[in-house]
Amino acid sequence: MYQNYLPNILLLSGNIRRQTRRWPLSVLGILLLFFFWENSGAQTVRAYAGEFLQLGTGARSLAMGGAAIATIDDASAGYWNPAGLSQLQYPSITGMHEARFDNTVQHDFAALAFPLGKDGGAAISVMHIGISNIKDTRSALIDLNGDGLFNGDDYIDYSKVTSFGNFDWGILLSYGQKKDSLFSYGATVKVIFRKLDADNHATGFGIDLGARYHITPQLTLAAVGQDITTTLLSYTTGTKELVSPTLKIGAAYLWDIFSDMSHTLMPAIDADIRFENLRSISEVHVGPMSSDFHFGLEYQFQKLIALRAGYSDLKMVTIGAGVRLPRLSIDYAFQSFNAQDQLGNTHRVSFSLNLEQAKWKRGN
Repeated sequence: MYQNYLPNILLLSGNIRRQTRRWPLSVLGILLLFFFWENSGAQTVRAYAGEFLQLGTGARSLAMGGAAIATIDDASAGYWNPAGLSQLQYPSITGMHEARFDNTVQHDFAALAFPLGKDGGAAISVMHIGISNIKDTRSALIDLNGDGLFNGDDYIDYSKVTSFGNFDWGILLSYGQKKDSLFSYGATVKVIFRKLDADNHATGFGIDLGARYHITPQLTLAAVGQDITTTLLSYTTGTKELVSPTLKIGAAYLWDIFSDMSHTLMPAIDADIRFENLRSISEVHVGPMSSDFHFGLEYQFQKLIALRAGYSDLKMVTIGAGVRLPRLSIDYAFQSFNAQDQLGNTHRVSFSLNLEQAKWKRGN
């Protein structure tokens, strides 16, 4: 049934294009209407079913507290906001690695993006998060008294201990289009593969929609509807989970401190609006609707060196830095979980490589 709605939404967007300055409100209104419609019967939606999809990609975004939907315009835009793909001038490759909780959890991301025609851009992205070598002792208990409990003279036969991995994979296909110099929009199709143990697997499918609007050359507004079709995860055990839609709205302002672009400062903010009845778990909540916020600040010197800081929805400070060479950008971010029951620190490293050759430039 969803495929019958999407053409109508795109047609509506086209009909209002003449009212350029009303774009942000129009797109936001469309996304809100879609969200309320999706959640009118959301009793089967499970909070945090798709939490691995919310971890973010790229060290720049983590260092800025996750405030990214109005700022990212490299290959990772397929994840953050596919509208940003319309800004590509050359093919771009990006990759990321992150180790969480003292290397227990491995989080990786890679993407290839390229411009299409005069105003478009596309990307294919792969994301992975997993834990390996989890010990399985379910078949190793020698239950001498047969009560199903580990007690008395019972013991573990370590020769029967096995191990397995737990992982999530996401494959993203994205497209972004520039309507004019002010407005761009895009969509991402997600295919999800999940493995909980050797006997329990799941597959899923979802769609994101995104938009960006430049109010001025310095001020950008953005909106993204993640999992707008209420992404379904279907397990081999027969269990079905629904990933509830999330509406993300954000803004970024680029301040040219000395009017020569040698020193710039960019504050950014994102708000995640959910309808999962999270109540006090979230920062702000009204009935079933809740909001969490991301704040970020980036300083750049001559578009070469960047220093970043942020405050995430986990109420934690993040920091990072980056260097931008003619074709290559390298970024690093740090987040401390030591205050969260000693879960260890998170280090994230990412790169973005632009294939700047004349034959691959947009329009050639």
